[in-house]
Order: sequence, then structure tokens, then C-alpha cells
Amino acid sequence: MSLSFQPPVRFQLEETSGQARSPSQRRPGGQTQRRWLTLLVLLGFGWRMIGLTTQSLWREEVDSLWLSLRSLDEIVSMFISPAQNGPLYYLLLRPWLLFFGADQFSLRYTSVLISTAAIALMWQVARRMVPGDGKTLLANLPLLSTLFLAVNPYQLWYSQEGKMYALVMALTLLSSWSWLQAMWFSGSRRWLSYLLITSISIYTHLLTALIVPVHFIWFLMATPLNRQRWKGYGLTLSGFLLPYLPLIWWQWRYLISADYNSGFRFTPLPEMARILLLNHAQGALDPISHIWLIPIFFLGLTGLLVGYTEFGGRIVNVGLLATWIILPVLLIYAISLATPVFVDRYIIWIAPAFAMFLALGTQVIRRAYGRLGAWIALGLILFVVGFWGYSGWEQVHRPHKTQLREAIHYIVEKRRPEELLILQIPHTHFAYRYFTSSFDSAPFANSDKRLEPWMDGLWTNNGLSDDRAAIQVEQEMRTAIQRFDSAWVILVEDDMWDSRGLMKRWLDENATPLNTRQFHGLEVRHYQFNRR
Repeated sequence: MSLSFQPPVRFQLEETSGQARSPSQRRPGGQTQRRWLTLLVLLGFGWRMIGLTTQSLWREEVDSLWLSLRSLDEIVSMFISPAQNGPLYYLLLRPWLLFFGADQFSLRYTSVLISTAAIALMWQVARRMVPGDGKTLLANLPLLSTLFLAVNPYQLWYSQEGKMYALVMALTLLSSWSWLQAMWFSGSRRWLSYLLITSISIYTHLLTALIVPVHFIWFLMATPLNRQRWKGYGLTLSGFLLPYLPLIWWQWRYLISADYNSGFRFTPLPEMARILLLNHAQGALDPISHIWLIPIFFLGLTGLLVGYTEFGGRIVNVGLLATWIILPVLLIYAISLATPVFVDRYIIWIAPAFAMFLALGTQVIRRAYGRLGAWIALGLILFVVGFWGYSGWEQVHRPHKTQLREAIHYIVEKRRPEELLILQIPHTHFAYRYFTSSFDSAPFANSDKRLEPWMDGLWTNNGLSDDRAAIQVEQEMRTAIQRFDSAWVILVEDDMWDSRGLMKRWLDENATPLNTRQFHGLEVRHYQFNRR
């Protein structure tokens, strides 16, 4: 096994023009690869379009609409406001929504398009990181890696969500591709491109900044190539540090402040690893027997442990992929020791390395056992694609997201104008405003008329004893309902506001339940108040 790094795809420079050409550009097989890539991109696009609006928008998707449709001054102010993440996404989303409208399809279609573009970017990155000379899909690692990414249910989930994570995925792939280009060919324009793309990704989601240390470790591994590129890369890192140093210092001080609460619970490292492995292996599928996941993990482990044989024994090449998966997890865990920040989707961009390890595993098996190995590898590929197809279909067509749309429409049909609306958590008022709108480019305009009369659900997670908190609830509820005979209550994520259920207990003791309706992720109740 060799510890030196060599690019798996050998680019050659034209002596006359200084331009690089890859083997796929010079060989007849390159056209075949592009046909396969086109097919995979179309497959991925079609897969992402199925059931795009079947699931209701959930709270954070409604937030995307609300944040994007505010005034430009308010959006721009997010760049310097504490605890704000992804301001560039909202700034980019705004003109799309103003032009095409703010309906559910329009919002999510942006993620579909971006995620489809990520499939093509996956191929560009994979053909620079894993061997790519095979003439068939089964034997071509870049295409096989792209296939796995295209059909992966975890990727499907976020390609159908109106948030920035599809864009984060595409930008980190583009950032990695630009880093690889700059390392292979050098040149100030390539390093500048890498700097700009990575900067855009950071302003799209703050924790994509973790891709920078991943690339730094790649640079240290890329011996002897790093000896030729240290000046260009060093200047590029300076380009990151100088403008971002004040921002990093300010954000870090904010994160470690005793007064700051991220809202997340601390997740131990083994639990982080378990969550990430299951999500990338099965998507949002309801818990199933882990026996079904054995072929997926077998392929991944085979690629991780024996994949170096596909690189001519160069273990460093496998180390690049392992760094892409492992380092972001370790860094988020280290940050969480100060302030919990782990959410699996924040590092959705480790998925390409996962896909490439699966592809490497199939090739190790294919080569190890001759013709039998080819059939085993084909069977494993078909199993993974089939299982992920089933998982993706299930997560699209069975309720998995909070059914805000269905619950609000149910209330609108039955609620009388004089009835009070109680929203627990209060943030639900954005969803109520949106789902009672005409879904044009200003869905929140004049929405008070549709919402009134309403009140915030009571905050009881205030550290008071149960007795004192119950007295406070009694006083506030008596004051709030004195003009009303009945109320509709929406309970969604109510533990965030009332983990002891004190407001619900008061309603059950002081009002007669007329109707209760369960929706996925929430509950609707209708009460008639008892007058003393």
C-alpha cells in the first residue's frame, strides 16, 4: 500500500494551449458516459418531481417563505444579526417567489432543480476522486456513485423541501470540484473560483464552513502535489481568514456565551454516528429491521476498508473520502461540547463520500470473485436501488411532515368568526396566515383579518415550580378568554413551550371538549368554556 497521493483520473495538458482535457473528452467512451449521465440526471429529476406537494409544508418551510418575502432591508440585516443562518438562501429565493408566486410547488421546485444539478456535480467530483475508466455503468465508479446519490431517499427528502439544504449540497459539491480543479491545474482564476464558491456556501449555511478544514486535510494528504500548490492554496486560505476573521470571532463569542441557547439537546458522538448512518441508509422510512440495511453497510465498509485496491494500493485516496465523512462529524461534536448544534441535515453534504464508498465496495466485490463477483455486485446494486426506491416512495406518499395544511384547512371550514384561536406553539401563526392565503407573491399581507381573534399559547417552561406555574396559567387564561365562549387550539411541537402540559390541563379542567382531531405531528382541539 502506498501513502502517496495520485489523482485517480489522469489529466493531461495540451502543450500548445495549456488547457486540460480528461480521458472522457478524448476517448469514444466519453460520449457513452455522458449519455449515462444524462439518463441519471433525468432519472433524478423525475424521481424528485413525484409527489412534490403531497406532504404539507412544515414550520421551517413556511419560515422560508416568510423570511424571503420580507423587505430587502430586513433580509440584508440578517447577514449581521445574531442567530441567523442562511441569509443568502432567502435573498436568492426572494425574486423567484415574487415572479412565480409563493405556492407550495413553486417553493419546493427550486430545491428540485438545485438537487438535480447536484447529480451532475456529483459525477464531476466523483470522476476526479475515484477511478472512472469503466465502459458500463456497473464498472464505472463515477457513474455508479452518481446513481447512488440520485436515488438516495435522504437526498430525495431534502430535494423536496423548501429549505437551503439542496443548495448547500450543490454548493459544497461545487466547492470540492473547484478545489480539485485548482489542485490539479493550479492557476489564480481556479483558486479565486474556489474562494468565491466556498464563501457563497458559507453564507448559505454557516456550518458549511466545515468543508474548509476538510479540504485542508485533503491538502496535507495530497503528497507530493501539495508541494507544488502551497502558495496558491495558502493565499486562498488567507482570503478566507481576512474577511471572515471578525465574523468568526463574533459568532464564536456568541455561541459560547452563557446566555445563548441553541435550542438543541447535546447529542453524544455515538448517537450522532447512528443517526447519520441510518438517515443516509434509509431516509425518512419508519424504523425497520436493521437486517435490511446490512447490504448497504457491507458495501460501505468494503469500500472503506478495501477500496484502496481500486487506487492501485494508494490508501491516501480512500483517506480523502473518509475525511469527507468523519471530520465534519467530529468538528460538530467538538462545537457541541460548548453549545449543542448537531442536526443531521446540517452536514447533508457528507453524502457524496458515502455514495462513493458504496460504489467502491461494489467494484472490490466485482473484481475479487470474477464472473460470480460481477453477478454479486450487480445484485447488491439492484438491492440498494430497489430498497431506496421503496423508501423514497414511502416517505413521499405516507405522512411524515407535520400536517399543518390539513389541520388549518379543517379549522377554517369549521371555525366561526367569533371563536378564539389558541396557537401552541405561537410560531404556528405564520403557517395559519400562509395556508389561509391565495398563495400569491404576498401571502402574509393583510393576514391579521384571517387570523383574528387569536392568542399565543402560554409559555410555562420558565423554571417556576408546578404550583406557581399553574397559578400563573390560571390568571393568564382567565384574562385571555373572558370575551369568548369557545376556542380552537392547535397543538404542534407544544413541548417547546409547555412541556408540563399546564395549559392543556387548564383547558381540560375548565372547558368542555367538543371535538378533537389528530393529524400527523399535531392535534386540533375544540373547546366550550365553562362559566362559573
